[in-house]
Amino acid sequence: MLPLATVVVCLSFVPDYIKPFRANHTILQPHKDVSEIECSDFDHDWVTTTPKNLRALVSCQLAVPQLAKMGMSCATLIPTSSSRNRKVRDVCPKSCGMCGPVLARPWMDTTMAPSDRAAKLIASMNLDEKIVMVHGNVFTEYTGFVPANQRLGIPAIQMNDGPQGFRHNSMPGSTTSMPSGLTIAATWDVNAAYKWGDVMGTEFFGKGANVQLGPGLNVARVPRNGRNFEYMSGEDPFLGYTLVQPTIRAIQSHGVIANAKHYVNNNQETNRDSMSANVDERSRFEIYYPPFQGAIEAGVGSFMCSYNKINQVYACENNQTLNIDLKQRMGFQGWVMSDWGATHSISVPQGLDQEMPDDSHLGSPLKQAVLDGDIAETVVDTAVSRILTPMFQVGIFDYPNSNPITSNVTNAAHRTACRELASHAMVMLKNRNNILPLSKSGIRNIALVGLGALSPIVHGGGSGAVVPVAVQTPLNSIRKAFGLPIVQSNCSNGNFEVGIDYYQPGNEGQSSASVQDCCSLCAGRQDCLYFTFDGATCWFKSTNAGRVSSSGKTSGRCYGDLSACAGGVCVNYAESDKNGGTDIAKNSDVTIVFVQTTASEGSDRDSLSLPDGQDTMVANIAAVQPNTIVVVVTPGALLLPWSDSVASILVAFMPGQEFGDALTDVLLGVVNPSGKLPLTFPNFENEINFTVSQYPGDDNGHNATYSEHLLVGYRWYGANNVTPRFPFGHGLSYTQFQYSNLRVVPVSPNAQNGVQVSFDLQNTGSVAGSEVSQLYLAFPASAGEPPLQLKGFQKSFLQPNESVRVIFTVPPRHLSVWDVKSHNWALISGRFIAHVGASSQDIRLATPFVV
Repeated sequence: MLPLATVVVCLSFVPDYIKPFRANHTILQPHKDVSEIECSDFDHDWVTTTPKNLRALVSCQLAVPQLAKMGMSCATLIPTSSSRNRKVRDVCPKSCGMCGPVLARPWMDTTMAPSDRAAKLIASMNLDEKIVMVHGNVFTEYTGFVPANQRLGIPAIQMNDGPQGFRHNSMPGSTTSMPSGLTIAATWDVNAAYKWGDVMGTEFFGKGANVQLGPGLNVARVPRNGRNFEYMSGEDPFLGYTLVQPTIRAIQSHGVIANAKHYVNNNQETNRDSMSANVDERSRFEIYYPPFQGAIEAGVGSFMCSYNKINQVYACENNQTLNIDLKQRMGFQGWVMSDWGATHSISVPQGLDQEMPDDSHLGSPLKQAVLDGDIAETVVDTAVSRILTPMFQVGIFDYPNSNPITSNVTNAAHRTACRELASHAMVMLKNRNNILPLSKSGIRNIALVGLGALSPIVHGGGSGAVVPVAVQTPLNSIRKAFGLPIVQSNCSNGNFEVGIDYYQPGNEGQSSASVQDCCSLCAGRQDCLYFTFDGATCWFKSTNAGRVSSSGKTSGRCYGDLSACAGGVCVNYAESDKNGGTDIAKNSDVTIVFVQTTASEGSDRDSLSLPDGQDTMVANIAAVQPNTIVVVVTPGALLLPWSDSVASILVAFMPGQEFGDALTDVLLGVVNPSGKLPLTFPNFENEINFTVSQYPGDDNGHNATYSEHLLVGYRWYGANNVTPRFPFGHGLSYTQFQYSNLRVVPVSPNAQNGVQVSFDLQNTGSVAGSEVSQLYLAFPASAGEPPLQLKGFQKSFLQPNESVRVIFTVPPRHLSVWDVKSHNWALISGRFIAHVGASSQDIRLATPFVV
């Protein structure tokens, strides 16, 4: 037992989140001088204090271990008598008996800059501890993992996929399957980008992760790139530069480090592990680097280098792109990790800071190189500092995250956000005769045609895939909206076909005990509508095609009646035009056709066309029903050869798990569509005239030459006077907007400090809605730039007849080009033209100005 006394713990740092350890504590008042403290007498208790506030009284048994976690030395525990205003003395109490050898941790002082804290910590690390920090450890359920250092109090680094939510394949449904990065790009909305990052940051933290492996930022140079759906830049560097910043800030506000990937020129998946993207310096800085520059300006903590080579050197050992371009010229202060398996050498001197997911190169080989004197230990110190500094910056040291990966972090608020984001990202490409929004009172018979109504694709494949707990299907959402019951499983009915196989080679299967069990397994999967059970294995199928007799097999459908009528309204469903779709379309007031395709990392799309005869399905339905609306789910650009034949088109991109409700909100006018295309929809395949050298590349797709230079996406269309099927920036609303009174004024007398572009925007329609106003600049001809370049955009919500003055501030950087001689931005002088409008090819106002 301790004598009656008060023991004062004088701490240089106690984080605000530390809670009292006893319910019956007393909070003392702040004091100007922490070395003089007024306090009352408490039996067997400790008092903790900081320069900002004096905190809780805690028991002796709890105090010392907790202080050790916080980096406090035993010598900071000071016994005093019960008298007031005693000077604190550097004495350790003998009576507690718990003051073991605890290392003082000056890096836990939050008054220091994060980089200074990192430097103090590195000074206490030995070489082995430093080496541990620069490579991964594969023995964990997280995608990437660096173990904690208990001696120094370094938290574990727990990384996880991916760019549109926390991917947890062993616990599917425990996180929210959010809209993809390209879908968020279609919002053209910084507030939507923040909300997206906010939900993901919350869920990653809730799963115990402190690094989110996203967002993806590569510019969509190749329309068929299999990962375009992951990337929030679309085909424009300024779009990515702008939208990534609120996303990064939102993610990192939750103590989770964001990861800008894949740096750089991961513009195709064909031969991604070995191909070389051969890109000139100016194109890199003007087209491919700006989204990553935006991430840097938002304070992103980490980058991921890509699998491909740039100019014949692998991205993760490329001194030019990593050390010179990224860290020196662009000013990145965080760390560069490799993509998984993308490390090819001990490339720390070339700018790689961390190998993932293992230690093949930056483990023992790096240590030996340091011991042999081939690599200076200071080079390793720099890499470790780049890792530790953002960890301090976002609070990973100061606010420990003990949440288990097994947590279920999805909730109603996140599902609502997912629904809102998907609806606001939806792009209405056409709306003939204002067929949308639909009126409940005027429609008695609705036909839904296409597998996407019942089993929609909502995310792409690979590391960007998040399995949802459930998908809101368009069929069920539309039925609910019109007062009809949702579709239920029919497994209890036992209405199966004995002796029949829906023979479709290549279907996925799972062991199953009975036909009833097989049916239930099918009903629980998004991609399964039909099944075949062979006595031991359940085979999942999306259709009942290939129906053949087969002894010992039983097949069936796992859902009940997919068409229903009630209250004078019918919603009928057919899988395609060939399975009754044409018939129900003929007899409907309106037909909604669902078409969809997907993509995944590891390969590019075979073409920009819809698979499985879906184009023919749309054409056949449109031929019998003039009121045909087409809903498109796509991972990128798409050919729409039937677009002139249908009444309306809505593009959802990769909408996430709340797709059905989000779509229904738009169809019924609960949400006025305001999305804009983040990339061009062409008239035909390879409309941009890529040669084999450009894509997939010479040498059997191993050398892709970016000979188009700056003419990527809409820039090519403008330079070649080609009108695409639907242009970059295009998207309609249920209302109309008028642009007027365009003015350009210099920030300084000669515009050397930039210009301010402003105009009036008015909602001239009858319903409230949002318009994304877009600013495109034409540079002086001498600059050698594309005809138009996006340099500003703003989403404005307006009531009918409401007006707003839209103002774009264009800094000197956006009036400049990259000069390869000085390796810097060079301000262009001469006559510019400011164009504002509703898309890259719908310019409403233009005026010149001189710099």
